[in-house]
Amino acid sequence: MKELTIPPAAERDENSVEVIRAWFAEKGLWVSLNPHVFRDRDLKEEDAWGIVLADTIRHLANARCLVSGNSQEETIKLIKEALDTEILKPTSTVRGGFIG
Repeated sequence: MKELTIPPAAERDENSVEVIRAWFAEKGLWVSLNPHVFRDRDLKEEDAWGIVLADTIRHLANARCLVSGNSQEETIKLIKEALDTEILKPTSTVRGGFIG
């Protein structure tokens, strides 16, 4: 298994909390997440997850800009278009359950 590096800030902060991991394995996407990490916060969970996903897209766009030569704005636009397409017409079925 090839794991990504844990960010140094997450290792330094004793209050850090992992919220999501994703792998490609056995010809599919597998996700481990903490769906209620925002339960006791002053923000609706759906809004908080929207922020997490938006920030993740911005990080991805920054990384992709280095390779693609597109601007951050163009890269975000392309990712959002692909996201909307996938949400409306999924290429695979989400399966699975929750483990403890």
